[in-house]
Amino acid sequence: MNVFHDWNLDPAASPLAVRPAPRLVDHTLSCARLTPALELPGAEQQLALLAALRRLGLKHLCLGSWCDGQVRRLAEGCAELQLQLQCWVEAPPGPAPPAQLSCYFSHRQKSWFESIKEASGECVLVIQDATRRTPAELVELLGKVPQGAVRGVCLSDDGGRATPAGAAGLVRFVQQALARYDLPLEVEWSGRNDRGLALASSLAAWQAGASTLHCAFFGLGEGCGLTATEVLLANLALAGVLSDDLTAMASVSAEITGLLQLDLPGNLPVVGHDAFRTGTGVHASALMKARQKGDHHLLDLVYSGVPATAFGYTQLVEIGPMAGASNVHYWLHSNGVEGNPELVAALLALAKQSPRMLTEEQLWSAVRAHQPQQA
Repeated sequence: MNVFHDWNLDPAASPLAVRPAPRLVDHTLSCARLTPALELPGAEQQLALLAALRRLGLKHLCLGSWCDGQVRRLAEGCAELQLQLQCWVEAPPGPAPPAQLSCYFSHRQKSWFESIKEASGECVLVIQDATRRTPAELVELLGKVPQGAVRGVCLSDDGGRATPAGAAGLVRFVQQALARYDLPLEVEWSGRNDRGLALASSLAAWQAGASTLHCAFFGLGEGCGLTATEVLLANLALAGVLSDDLTAMASVSAEITGLLQLDLPGNLPVVGHDAFRTGTGVHASALMKARQKGDHHLLDLVYSGVPATAFGYTQLVEIGPMAGASNVHYWLHSNGVEGNPELVAALLALAKQSPRMLTEEQLWSAVRAHQPQQA
């Protein structure tokens, strides 16, 4: 029996049909190269970052521009990772990328047509700023795509202008135009987060028919960044279209933040240190009841829309000024401490005097002070 009613699956809500899982092209490394505040680690650490992404089932990884000598050297070191690598190719293309790399050519390059015909690997034409182009412009551009030389067309929302409805409408229009030209090409979507709609627009583009979505961990990228990989993975998993084990999310996130020396906002969905943390008494009471019932599924979802354990995290209860006795009991039980009324009252009184959450050091100090002396 389901404890909660899920309106996401309710027929009255007219749920969208579930489509096959999209291919995800992760740009974490290439976006880190373009983020001024970040200092990119050495080649060995970059390979470690790519290996970490691989542990989450991410196979399609964009290294950056093939015109960058560091990218070319890094590609040589990726042979053992069994990755399907992507790169951007800029005019002039310089050294030709190897056939095992998928290459993305911008339509703004004057020689994109010739470069695509000369490339040895899979090619994708990127339509820059696609969300601002007129239908006539798009149709004219798609009519120039060489038959048999391109795997797909990537629609790039460079200014982050698209709404979910706009992204879906654009994808459907391009699919119809490709059908008229008898071009059996995949449609890809690369969204930006300028309006805070990157995730919603990416999911809408996928539902409308886009087979590939571009993303980067923590929403890295120029300006407001790309769709966040970790939240995209979580939503696809919750929609039931991903079967990959994502319990490595916590360790992978920690590894990437360490390699890139990032300080993440605490309230970042899924991977923020506050994502599964509460200090509110009524929340702690519900979590405590679920734990007492032995219902781990209920414990994971009673006050969270995302099951923490599915992504390698746990529900955390802290003790602070908004805490109740349930917070104290939960913390004591989690740390293997037998609670007595005096200890619970002492910790609760300490919390009420504090302007913020009590630290582990403060809690353990109070516990030691109130434990009976051993004979």
